[in-house]
Amino acid sequence: MSEIILHHYALSPYSEKVRLALGLKGVTWSSVDIPIWTPRPKLTPMTGGYRRTPILQIGSEFYCDTLHIIQIIEKLGQSGALYPKGQEAMTKAFGWWIEKGSFFNAVCLTIGNMPGIPQELIDERRPLFRVNLDPGELRPKRALYLQRFDAHLAWLAEALADGRKFILGNEPSAADLSAYHPIWFARQNGGSEVNDLLAFATVIDPWYKRVADLGHGKFSEMTPDQAIEAARANQPSEPDDWLPEAANVGLQRGDWVSVTPDDYGNAVHGALLAWTADEVVIRHEDPSVGEVNLRFPRVGFDTVPAERKAA
Repeated sequence: MSEIILHHYALSPYSEKVRLALGLKGVTWSSVDIPIWTPRPKLTPMTGGYRRTPILQIGSEFYCDTLHIIQIIEKLGQSGALYPKGQEAMTKAFGWWIEKGSFFNAVCLTIGNMPGIPQELIDERRPLFRVNLDPGELRPKRALYLQRFDAHLAWLAEALADGRKFILGNEPSAADLSAYHPIWFARQNGGSEVNDLLAFATVIDPWYKRVADLGHGKFSEMTPDQAIEAARANQPSEPDDWLPEAANVGLQRGDWVSVTPDDYGNAVHGALLAWTADEVVIRHEDPSVGEVNLRFPRVGFDTVPAERKAA
């Protein structure tokens, strides 16, 4: 198997979720540090302009969105279980709920207490998030973001109230990682003021420490150029998984399509290769890297036919 490469940056909460998953599963991986905001001149050509972080690369296969990345990591490692047997669907559903419900409120609460945030980051994220991330704009709304985040923390405390070590029982899973990383972001970046505001119930604090102790596993640093060479040196696979359901939504294999997050983010274009219950795969090509496959989860992304523009 080709090297497992994670494109990420240290302060990214979703990257922390994936780093912990790699640690839980005992996966050895390579770390490529990327800029916090665009431009990302080494990464963008490989991913067709996809801007969310992180991205998992295995050869010339690029896995986008943590919902999909975590499912891939489950297959890569031998230790633990991100999706415990018999609880796979519930684990996915829990992660979807808590991230949709708590993550953005945690971000707005925290950034409202980060007066030194670079203007470049504010300007870049505004059209993606559809909200002004200027701390001066967010801080007056702190009570709103705090009450929303606290309400979700109360549910988390309720899930842990019977003494279990982790959300689904006595072993960690993807559910814990999904609940952990919004809190991690607030604690890492919000300062003592935000930490004091959050209603960390007695049962949450020990759980938080247990999740943090999973660590990031064994990894080594890799340069962006080495990642490009890894993609260039491997031919992308030719997936042929195809559900007839695609015809019901107006899609055929080989169509030129756009794949776009259904909440915030930018569209990525390519030739449609595979369509399954869990995954959509498109072929992307760039002179710097050749042909690669971009892989997205079905849930959370819209795939529609697009007009192919001249190069």
